[in-house]
Amino acid sequence: MHRKFAAAAIIALFLAMLMAGCAGVQEEALELPPEAVEEDLSAVQEKEDAQEEGIQEVIAGLGRDPGVQYGYGAHPPLTRVLETLVSRDTELNYKPGLAESWEVTDDGLTWTLMLQEGVTFHNGAEFDAEAVEHNLIRVSESSPGLFGEIDSIQVLGPCTIAINHSKPFAPFLYALAWPGAAMIAPEAIDDEGNVTEPIGTGPYVRTEWVTGETMVLEKNENYWGTTPVLQKIVLKNIPDATTRMLALEAEEIDLIIDTGGILPEHVAMIENKPHINLLTIDGAVPHYMTLNTTKEPLNDVRVRQAIMYAIDPESIIDYALEGYGKVMTSVTPHSEADWLHPDNLYTFNNQEEALQLLQQAGWSDTNEDGYLDKDGQRFTITFLLSTALVGRWPYMTIAEIIQQQLSQLGIIVEIKIVEGGLWSTSLREGEADLSIRPWAGISPQTRLQAWLHSEGEQNLAMGIGLNNQEIDRLIDQALATTDESAAKELLYEVQEIAAQEVSIIPIYDEVLINAVNHKVEGYQLHPWFHVNWEDISVSH
Repeated sequence: MHRKFAAAAIIALFLAMLMAGCAGVQEEALELPPEAVEEDLSAVQEKEDAQEEGIQEVIAGLGRDPGVQYGYGAHPPLTRVLETLVSRDTELNYKPGLAESWEVTDDGLTWTLMLQEGVTFHNGAEFDAEAVEHNLIRVSESSPGLFGEIDSIQVLGPCTIAINHSKPFAPFLYALAWPGAAMIAPEAIDDEGNVTEPIGTGPYVRTEWVTGETMVLEKNENYWGTTPVLQKIVLKNIPDATTRMLALEAEEIDLIIDTGGILPEHVAMIENKPHINLLTIDGAVPHYMTLNTTKEPLNDVRVRQAIMYAIDPESIIDYALEGYGKVMTSVTPHSEADWLHPDNLYTFNNQEEALQLLQQAGWSDTNEDGYLDKDGQRFTITFLLSTALVGRWPYMTIAEIIQQQLSQLGIIVEIKIVEGGLWSTSLREGEADLSIRPWAGISPQTRLQAWLHSEGEQNLAMGIGLNNQEIDRLIDQALATTDESAAKELLYEVQEIAAQEVSIIPIYDEVLINAVNHKVEGYQLHPWFHVNWEDISVSH
């Protein structure tokens, strides 16, 4: 019973803080529907009733809607409703998924996959080679190039399929392990290739989804793998990081999961709570600051290099991340250590070099007002942030630190926070100068292709506009090079050029922070934030 009183107290405290902090705001902006409080208390009551009956279920909080990304209605790693042909363990080594084994010809052109036998989709349909063919075609059409240039697909038997390429595609296994390549029942895909319902093969079935709020998962009694213990999982989208933390502390939720689940600044508030276990792991999620290379003043490479010299990532990690991060030395993150250039390619925290480059580019403080100017115009740039991201990572604090560091050069940085959709549109249309975002990536090759190639997905989406033909040539060659040592040499060259172009600046490598109630057992953090739901249980 004390948990219900604690939950009510936390909610009352939160409402009081909200009203106190909004003095002067119009009255209608403070009105909150009473059913919101009743709904939260109802969820707590249902969980307590389930625990008293010995039912295995949990409520997990996260900072995003687990049904939006990929357009599947169920994020594969977070929900485990959908599965991929190839999986990756906590060391990011490949392991069998829905494909129990695979082989590739010496020329790198044909991959043959041997599928798990006896697997069925949630609707009872058989998972077989024809279903795989259907999905490979679907994903190839929606994400051209994800699997390379496929020439043909051959169904060799119920559980054997061959994929023939017109030229070698080295990161094929990476692509098969990517969540965007999850297997979905053909019956759940319409004639236009859209997923109508996430009918997969995973240990859990999605039974309810209220967009932007909650998702309910229930145990798949016919799962082909390890039989799950949890009978029900409720995923709650709680965008505000403080609210997530308070909900865990009040035992309204049992876990905080996902990348960006807990902000570093909140660690001290919960790490000594006896009923909460804090979990950390080096993630596979680097965070990049992007620069718009297509318009003044950042279209001058000397200016971009000066910004790099002015930034001090160590201070960002110390102050914004409370030490929960790693300084990056290249565009390639530490999680791809085998592909990481051996040298420290980025030079930071050198104000003198930054000022010299800016003077060479024609920027100086001509009227001694403390700001750089050129042709009568002050050096002013915009740092655009997304509301969808600032609640999961301390981006506002990071932007303010960078704003202060650039101000020492005489550069004015205007920070703007906009809704996620407007953020994406504004960046793609080249309306911002700076931004920041995380990116888990698919493979070392496709990471650089996405961010640095002139036709790269992130290069275009983030409004970076980099167009370096030598980078394009090297990346294209690396994608088709099956000799790993030769491919690494090509990507070393790409990383060197990228550090000179400074179209993106690697700010930090993430340390993933999650937390669970002490009654939750078996949860293991994964660098790609795959949740091992089938191994998790609750002690009563």
